[in-house]
Order: sequence, then C-alpha cells, then structure tokens
Amino acid sequence: MQKILILHTSVGLGHKSIAENIGFYLELAGYTVRLADIGSVQKGRFEKVVVEVHRFINKNLPFVWGWLYRWGHYAVLPFRVFIAGFNYKFAKSYIDDFRPDVIITTQTTASAVVAYLKKQKLYKGLFGIAFSDFHLHKYWLYGEADFYLANTEEQKQEMAAQKISADKIFVCGITLKPQAKVDTASVKQKLGIRFEEKVVLVGTGSLGVGFREGGLEELTKLENTKIIFVCGKNEELYKKIKGLNYRNVILLGFYQPMDELYSIANIFVGKPGGLSTAESFRLNLPLIVSFTLPGQEEKNLKFLYDKNLVLTRTKNLVLAVKQELKTGSFRESLKNNPEKVKLLGNGAELILAVNRALTRPV
Repeated sequence: MQKILILHTSVGLGHKSIAENIGFYLELAGYTVRLADIGSVQKGRFEKVVVEVHRFINKNLPFVWGWLYRWGHYAVLPFRVFIAGFNYKFAKSYIDDFRPDVIITTQTTASAVVAYLKKQKLYKGLFGIAFSDFHLHKYWLYGEADFYLANTEEQKQEMAAQKISADKIFVCGITLKPQAKVDTASVKQKLGIRFEEKVVLVGTGSLGVGFREGGLEELTKLENTKIIFVCGKNEELYKKIKGLNYRNVILLGFYQPMDELYSIANIFVGKPGGLSTAESFRLNLPLIVSFTLPGQEEKNLKFLYDKNLVLTRTKNLVLAVKQELKTGSFRESLKNNPEKVKLLGNGAELILAVNRALTRPV
C-alpha cells in the first residue's frame, strides 16, 4: 500500500483545509495518508519567527504583504531552496520515519523544504504541489516538483508559459469534501434566527482581518435580517464587536462546520479566499466581496469577477445586499454559470491525477 505525506501550514486555514480535503479522498482511494504541519515538524526557532512575522504583517500591515506578494518575492526567489537548507533536519527525520512514496505540499514553506531534500537526493520519492487559489504565483513553482495539482485551466496555461511540461500539470479544481447534510431549521433555531428572517453571513477569514467595522453598522440597518459575523481566531475583534451590542448581529468566533452557516445564509459578505469561495459556490451562495487583503485575494477577485462569479461592493453595501435579498438574481445566475462547476473538485479528478503521477515516467 503506497504512502502519501501531505505537508501544510496553519497560517491561514485554507492551506490546512485543502490538505485535509486532499487526504480525505486519497484515503478513500486506498492510500495510507499522513498530514503534518511543517511548522510543527520543523520545530526550530527560525520557523516560529517566520510564522509570527507573517501573521503580524497580514493583520497589521497588509499593504506590506501586498508589496511582497507582487514584487518583493523576486529578491528571494533564487535563494528559497538554499534558505530551506538551513532548517531541514527535523523534516528529513520525519519523512525518513514515515517513508512516503509521495509528498504533496499545499504551501510554499513546505514546498521549499521538500525541494531542498529532492535536490540533495535526501528524498527520492515523488513531490507534488497543490494550489489553494485561482491565480498563479511564480513563488509556488519549484523545479524539483514532479507534478502539480492545479485548480484552474488558466493556471495550467500560465505554467506551460513558464516551460513546465503539460504532463506534470493536473487540473482538479479546488478539492472539497462531500457536502454535509444540514438541517437548516435546527441551525436557525440554535442561533436564534426566526424562520422568516433573512440571513447575511459576514466572514473575515481565519485571521479575522480586513472587514471595515463601519460596514457592519451599515448592515445592521437592514430590516427583518440577522447578521452572522464570524471573527475567526481574532479575539480582539470579537471583544470589540461584542461591546457594540448590535441587536440583530449574531457574533461568532472560529466556527465549524461552515457548511451550516453557508446553508442558512441568503448572502455571503466576505473575502475572495480560494476555499471559502468554493464552499459558498457549491451552495450557489452569492458572494459580495466587500474587502480584500492585498496580494493573492486581489488576484482571486479579478479572476472571479471576470467570470461573473462574485459581486463586488458598490458605493453602498446595504443597497447591494438589499437588491440581492429582494431579487435573488445573482444566486440564480450562479446556478447556471458553467464556470462555477469548473472550479469545484469532487475528488475523482484528484485521485486520477495522483494515480497518473505515480505511473508516469519521471
């Protein structure tokens, strides 16, 4: 029985969730699968500092992250595998203990470590990279990778333009676990929402950053509507919103399963993260993008907007929400949008891709 190790990070929930979703289907296919957070595996002080700096910049200086994402990475690009060589021994020990036939990474920190091990011939199995966004960034690409699990045909075309062989690229869509059955009446009752009330879901991502608080005040003016505001892991934001005592706001921290909230919502106001966007599309839930973090979310937004898959915030957020609550026109358009289906991976394409990667000549 072949073994697959999936390495992720926990900075931002998306990379970890994508890893879990991929692992779910590969286990069903009969592989022995192990998931691991590269930050926990590495154990070094250097890794912890990098993680904390990343979190601080995203939360407090998002414009800095935007600049790094667009331009700053070019200075590091030629040296990232070399840099990974300063802190690889714990990862090598972990890999040697499990002895996987394949390693799949879902974030570039893990990718750099595995690329170093491949380059030094310290790991001789297959190395695959999975994406969690809709666009392509050069920093995700490594010459040592044997295959890529892409989400869109556009990513494949861009990689081909970078001289990456087409037979190394498998377009699978964003892999989602099977949709859970949700008793919407029970969920509404649990949250104190009356049957006749509309529901606006506001998501701020796992870090709970980016949403303008004035936007929440605007939404509280909606009649016969409950606002579910999800703060993620941002305890400071949770306390701040709680202190405002809005009568029609249901305040939540980190919440799972999110399918419960997507199922009862009429509109989703949030950010264009790859995973949350795909999860909302599956339920034909209209997404109004009211804010983006600089960098990957800006590129995701352009991709989705060009395919008429999201609404962007107009001059008046309440007006945009009111219109969709009244007409439901965008939800109807999502049901019939063929571009939506292309983005949603059901696991079959993923299993086929990994099977092919294992049998193709390297």
